[in-house]
Amino acid sequence: MSLTDAEARVLLALRVGADLLRHLRQTGRGPYYTLAGRRLSVVTVKGLEGRGFITLEGGPGQARATYALTERGEAALAGWEEKRPLDLP
Repeated sequence: MSLTDAEARVLLALRVGADLLRHLRQTGRGPYYTLAGRRLSVVTVKGLEGRGFITLEGGPGQARATYALTERGEAALAGWEEKRPLDLP
């Protein structure tokens, strides 16, 4: 259950309350994702979702839906934090 630094940053942001949103387009193209208002890679989101670290809240077909951090994601994040050296000034 190793995380990349980019994936860990997403999970850390979710932990502190940032919104990870899926936006459906009216043009027929696939959705796009934002984290705290900034676009996020589809590959990153799908990787986290596929491993069960985040879950989509709400039903399908909504124009905007929110993701939440799962217990499995929290455990993966804790493991990532254990391996990181402390950033002391």
